[in-house]
Amino acid sequence: MAGLAEITLANQSKLADGRTVEWEAVGSGEDLVWFEGGPGFWAHLARPDVALVADRFRCHLINAPGCGRTSPPADQSDYTARADVAFYEQACEALGLGQVTLMGHSWGGTLAVLFAAAHPERVRRLVVIDGWCGWSLVDPAEAVAEERRALDRVRERPWFADAMEPQDDRTSMSEADWTAWFGRHWPVYFANPESTLARPHVDRIRHECRMNMDACGTYDDDAVDLRPALGKVRCPTLVVCGEHDFICGPVWNRPIAVGIEGAELHVIAETGHCPQYEAPDEFRSVLFDWMRRTE
Repeated sequence: MAGLAEITLANQSKLADGRTVEWEAVGSGEDLVWFEGGPGFWAHLARPDVALVADRFRCHLINAPGCGRTSPPADQSDYTARADVAFYEQACEALGLGQVTLMGHSWGGTLAVLFAAAHPERVRRLVVIDGWCGWSLVDPAEAVAEERRALDRVRERPWFADAMEPQDDRTSMSEADWTAWFGRHWPVYFANPESTLARPHVDRIRHECRMNMDACGTYDDDAVDLRPALGKVRCPTLVVCGEHDFICGPVWNRPIAVGIEGAELHVIAETGHCPQYEAPDEFRSVLFDWMRRTE
């Protein structure tokens, strides 16, 4: 696919089991590991996310199994949340990382919670951005109502009908077809997609988005249950989400904050699924204030 050279991460390393992991690090300070969403998005999409905090952290972007030049699993059935957690632990070992801050967005927030529960000795603090807690922790009617309220805000926009065109069976779509379809869908993920802050990100993601279609079509969302994990997280935890996120809004993030002892929830007004893009100054303020109070 054209443009792959532009999105290659800087480094490749070998894991203990011989697999290759592709990664890069930016910034200086404490080590931070970023968990990208999807599942199946390549980690380069988060370069602007970690740039927001690169003055305080050395931020590690790590391509998940099957993304970019990271080796895929030996078997397609190994695209699971549990296998991903084991992969990221091996990656941390390969990169020589000790205690780290975890920061994950959307599905990446879910994985970050699972990692923090499985490896509490590894995690200094946990930041979940618009995470997904699994159906077992939400009232479906409340989730549907929150989605409807968010979509109603933009339902009359001229691009809305095209953005909400039904998706074909993603297991049979090529990556090019999927990214073309999702390119029309991206504005819905922003509360104010035409704003001067949001529009460049919509355009950038449309251009840069890459998806591991094997991962996209394999993970079983219904099988994810965070209930056993939440009580095992021992580190300071901040949960941030957008007020108008139609897919992972407050309904989905409140149970994460409630389930982790001492966790804080901050809902950023007038933002959607990416509050770090639509309100970057507030996101930084919330994050760094929380860090000062929880050191």
